[in-house]
Amino acid sequence: MIKITCITNHEGAELVADALYHYSPSGVTVLDKEDVAELWDSELVFDYLDDAVLDRPSEVSVIGYYEGDYSEISDDLEKVLTRIKSEMDIPLSLCSDEVKEEDWSENWKQFYEIIEVKDFRVVPIWKKDEVKEGTVILIDPGSAFGTGEHESTRLCLSLLSELDLEGKTVIDTGAGSGILGIAAAKKGAKSVLFRDIDPSSLNNLRENLELNAVEGRVERASLLEGIDEKVDLVLANITADILSKMTNADEVVKQGGFLIMSGIIDKYAADLIRLFEKNGFALVKEERDGIWVGLLMRRL
Repeated sequence: MIKITCITNHEGAELVADALYHYSPSGVTVLDKEDVAELWDSELVFDYLDDAVLDRPSEVSVIGYYEGDYSEISDDLEKVLTRIKSEMDIPLSLCSDEVKEEDWSENWKQFYEIIEVKDFRVVPIWKKDEVKEGTVILIDPGSAFGTGEHESTRLCLSLLSELDLEGKTVIDTGAGSGILGIAAAKKGAKSVLFRDIDPSSLNNLRENLELNAVEGRVERASLLEGIDEKVDLVLANITADILSKMTNADEVVKQGGFLIMSGIIDKYAADLIRLFEKNGFALVKEERDGIWVGLLMRRL
């Protein structure tokens, strides 16, 4: 397998990526710090983005892989890139290296382990026969929309284990792979509403619901927008800046109900707690794992 790397700038990256895609049908990777800078300046910025990311080199790397004899395409590719360089007046260089082709269809599975959080076991589907006890949450992590490995997910599962959910109603917003809502269902919740804004994430979520024989409503929606029902528990593992926009949580969570939040870096936790305390919640428990914080709050 041949790794093809084109070095250009932000202005030329898209056109170079399009050209390279013809020779790399499995996909093209673009490493461009300007894309990160645009995200940083947008309303979608995540609070855990490290400033150091913006110090990356200004050059852009466009990377693809060709399976076959590189000599068959090298002349054509160089002609296409030369034309792009000339017409757009951009810096553009090309290099190629042979890389060892591995059977990623199976080898990638070695990086996924069973995650144990109190009674919960988050289990990749191919390891299901290895688990003999606990509340098992099966996942197919091929799309990696949440595998249970992140500290924030583990914090939410730990706090979730504190609650009696038998017969309760639950919303899992920013659900990702659905681990938290599935865990709630397996703890006895009578209904779970899963919400996320990413359609690909929702597809992975539906697969995981089927793996676990769990029923639930699935919606493409943001936070608690448009919710006119009251529930016993809201689960939200996102980031502090996004969680702070969940201003109608007091209208959605029943009196005496609970809110579990994580994805919160420790330096933002105090402000977030104060915000939700002003909106009718009381802090029940705070758990930490490294720099990450999980919060269990009760609706007064």
